[in-house]
Amino acid sequence: MSQLQPTNRPINHIAISCTDIDGLVKWYKNVLGFEVISDIQHCIKTKDPTPFETIFVSYPPSLQELKFAILTTGNGVCIECFQFIDPPPKPRDEDFEYTRAGVFHICVTDRNPEILLKKIVDEGGRTLGGWMDYSRFGLEGHKGIYTQDPWGNVVEIMSLSLERVSSTGTALMNAAKMLAKGKLA
Repeated sequence: MSQLQPTNRPINHIAISCTDIDGLVKWYKNVLGFEVISDIQHCIKTKDPTPFETIFVSYPPSLQELKFAILTTGNGVCIECFQFIDPPPKPRDEDFEYTRAGVFHICVTDRNPEILLKKIVDEGGRTLGGWMDYSRFGLEGHKGIYTQDPWGNVVEIMSLSLERVSSTGTALMNAAKMLAKGKLA
């Protein structure tokens, strides 16, 4: 049997859950500009077992009812939106559960993060913390901020890609370390 070679795989989709899928789909469409590619589906196991036999076979038997929709982003990464009805979702322990292991935010790129932030807040979201300034990495005028949608999902906004911030920042930090050690003239 051949070994699976590691490759740099693309993200196919992420899934988020909420307590109001109609509101969530509308919010992500109107505020973040995501497109709906699969309208909201309402599945009740006793009335329509087919989705449970195919799509939801990986969920525990306790799952009896849910709604879901699929959105797509500007770069083709999809967002699966779920509203679990039976059993219902459990409330969060904190507003921003950054200490909980697992995925804790998504990030969108927007050239004008201040404008998007205002729209998020105007549409029921909120700001978490302050602005991250990327000028220290030589990326003048670029920044990012954490926000939260009305359902508590954390959405970071960055004015440019993380790949660019990280590569520029790492190069500058490595140069600063070498300079401090006297190895860079």
